[in-house]
Amino acid sequence: MAAQAHFKVGMKEIYLPNFTLVLKRTPSQPPTSASFLVPLWFSKLDLRDYLHHVYALPIGPHIRSYVQQSRIRQGQTKDPARPQSKRWHRPRSTKRMTVELARPFVWPPEPEDYKPWNREENRLSREEQEEMQERAGMTADAMAVPEERRVKLREQARALLEGKQKWRPGGGRIVEGLGMYQR
Repeated sequence: MAAQAHFKVGMKEIYLPNFTLVLKRTPSQPPTSASFLVPLWFSKLDLRDYLHHVYALPIGPHIRSYVQQSRIRQGQTKDPARPQSKRWHRPRSTKRMTVELARPFVWPPEPEDYKPWNREENRLSREEQEEMQERAGMTADAMAVPEERRVKLREQARALLEGKQKWRPGGGRIVEGLGMYQR
């Protein structure tokens, strides 16, 4: 059980949390402060109670929090062959909280050898999965179609610029020799 708190303890009992707290490495801050990434709905009282009950961590009276908005980004389309401009969105914001600790916390040094974590093996696995996804999504026939389309468009544009073809609204053209309108 946790030590006696110097503040009024909340009654929210958390056994299996359905949220994630991320302790951020912040070398620019003093060792008596800790920064966390928390869910947007998380309050200062929730963080204080969580650290007290789960880790028995004595914290100071000051907790700072702020919501950091993400930059506006241009949206990605499903079809990269037809990019759409002016599709802007703002990704989800993040909430950060900084807690004043009663005792200083010093991060352990980064390991020099990542062999126990299989870092190289994980990288190779990720690259192999990306390659397999690319191959599964793009067959030889699917890759040939856009190239043929580009060649035809290039030829049509050249013919229009040289005056060999007449422009028709809607993308149609006149077939030479037949005098017919073809779409």
